[in-house]
Amino acid sequence: MRLRLLGVSLCALGFLTLTGGQAGATGMGDAADPVVTNYDSEIRVDRDGALKVSESWKLSNVSGTFTRFVVTRDHLPDDVDHVQRIEDLQVKAGGETKQTELTTDGEVTSIAVADVAGDAQLDFTYTVRGAVAKTLNGTEVRFAPLTGLALTVQDANIVYSTPEVSHVSCFAGAIDSNTPCTLAQIGETAGPTFRQQGLPPGNTVRMTIGFPEGEIAANSIVEYRKTLKRAFSTDTAQLITSLLVLVLGAAALLVLYRLRGRDQVDPRRVVPASLFSLGQDTRIDFTPPADLRPGEVGTLIDERIDPVDVTATIIDLAVRGHLTITELEHESEYSRPDWELKRIANAPSEELQRYENVLVRAIFGDNDTVLVSELGKQVRANLGQVQDALYDGVVKRGWFTERPDRTRSTWATIGIAVTVLGVIGTVLLALFTTWGLLGLAVTAVGLGLLVIGRYMPAKAPAAGRVLGQVAAIRGELLEMDVSELPSDQHAELCSRALPYAVVLGGSERWIDALVATDADDDEDEGFHWYRGPRGWHLQYLPDSLRNLTTNLTGALFTR
Repeated sequence: MRLRLLGVSLCALGFLTLTGGQAGATGMGDAADPVVTNYDSEIRVDRDGALKVSESWKLSNVSGTFTRFVVTRDHLPDDVDHVQRIEDLQVKAGGETKQTELTTDGEVTSIAVADVAGDAQLDFTYTVRGAVAKTLNGTEVRFAPLTGLALTVQDANIVYSTPEVSHVSCFAGAIDSNTPCTLAQIGETAGPTFRQQGLPPGNTVRMTIGFPEGEIAANSIVEYRKTLKRAFSTDTAQLITSLLVLVLGAAALLVLYRLRGRDQVDPRRVVPASLFSLGQDTRIDFTPPADLRPGEVGTLIDERIDPVDVTATIIDLAVRGHLTITELEHESEYSRPDWELKRIANAPSEELQRYENVLVRAIFGDNDTVLVSELGKQVRANLGQVQDALYDGVVKRGWFTERPDRTRSTWATIGIAVTVLGVIGTVLLALFTTWGLLGLAVTAVGLGLLVIGRYMPAKAPAAGRVLGQVAAIRGELLEMDVSELPSDQHAELCSRALPYAVVLGGSERWIDALVATDADDDEDEGFHWYRGPRGWHLQYLPDSLRNLTTNLTGALFTR
C-alpha cells in the first residue's frame, strides 16, 4: 500500500515542480502541455553489478525545474531493504553541464535540474550500485528509472548491454502494476530491449533482467529497518548470548549471596534461655539473657529497624520506670484517642542503651511531658539518630560486622547502577544494533542485585548463640502457662514480658494475663506504667494498647 501511495505522491511532487511552466503555457492559450516526447536510455551492466546509465530526455514546452525520480529502496520481508545508490551524476544540455540537486527521501531518489525552458534535450549519465540481487539460480537486475514523473512520456526506449541473459520482464503503470510494457525482448544481436509508449504522468516503468549463475555479481546493498522485532532479535547468536548473560548473572548473584549474604550461624539452633529466673526468697526475677532489649531483638531477627521495634522500646521504657503513659479522657465516643507521655524524674539508675537515650531525648526534648498526637515532627526529625544508634549497637555487640542498613544501601547502589547501565545499553543496542535482548539481560541482572541486596546483611558468628536464646524466649512467650507466675508478681512480670511479646509474638496472651488481674467491677487506675482515664477498666487494655501502638507508629513513621 505504501508503494501504491508512492506513485501518487511523486506525481503530485513532480507536478508542483513544473507548475510555473504549465501556468505560462495556459496563459499563452495556443501552447501545448509540457511532455517528454522521447526517453532513450542505454544501460551497460558490468560484471561487478554496476549499471552505467546514459539517458537522453527530449522535453517539450517545459519551464522551470525539471525533476525526475528513481526508486532506490525496495522493502523486503523480515525488515530488510535493498538500497540502490546513484553516483557520478552528470547532466548536460547542449553540451553544457547543468546544475543538479540529488536528494533521497524514503524509497525514492530525486534528480532536479534547474532552468529548463521550452523544447530542450537533457543528457544524463550516472552509475547505479546495488541494483543486482541474488536469486535461486543466478542474479537479477531490478531497475525503475521512470517513476512518478509529472509529465506524459510519449515514447520510452531502453536498451541494455549485458552478458548472457536468462529472462526479462517489464511492467508499466502503478508502482505494483502487472501490466506488461509495450515491448520487452531479448534481442538476437543486441542486449535486452524495452519500450513503453504513452506512459501517463505519475506512472512507473520497472524492468527485471535475469542472469545465469556466475555472469553478473550480486551487489545488493542491504539495510535493515528499525523495528522493535529487529532491535530485539531472537536470532541464534543474540538469543544464546543473552541467555548466557542471564544465566551467568543469576549464578553470580547466587554465589555472591552465599559468600557475602548468608548468615554465619545455624538458624535451627536453640539455646536454653528464659526471661525469668528464681531469685531470693522464692521470688521470680525478670532476667533477659545478655541483657537483651526488645528493640535489639527485633533488629537482630530481621536485620532492620521496624516501627514495631521502636514502639516496643517505648513500652519497655515505660514498664522499666523511665516514663509513664496516660490515656486521656475522650471528648466524645467518636473522638480520636490521645495519650500523655511523661518523663520520670527519679527513674531507676539502670544504664540505658545509647539508642534508648537518643529516643528519650527525641520524644521529650527539653520538656517533661508530650502528647502522642504532637510527637510527629519532633521525633521524625531525630528518628534517623535513633536508628543510627540502634544499628551501631548491634554492630558493637558483634552480631554484625557491618551495619545492616549500610550493607543494603551499598548493594542497592550497585544494583541501581547496573540497572541504569542496562537500560541505557538496551536503548543504544536497540537503536543501533539488533542486540536489544542483551541489554535486557543486563537490566535483569541489575534488578536481581536490587532484590538480593535486601538480604545481603549477614549475621556474624557471635549472633548465633543470641539467636538461639531468642528462639527459646519466643517459645516461652507463646507457650508458657502464665498462671504459674506468682500472684503477687503477676502484673509486674507480665508487664515486663509484654514488650518482648510485641516483637516476638504472643502479645495477646500477655495482655489477657494483665486483664485477668482485674478481680472486681470497679473502675481501674491501671498500672504504674499505663494509666487509664476516668471510668476506665482493665478490660479496655487490649483496645487501648492496640490504639496506642497504631498512633505511635503513625506519629513516628508517617510523613
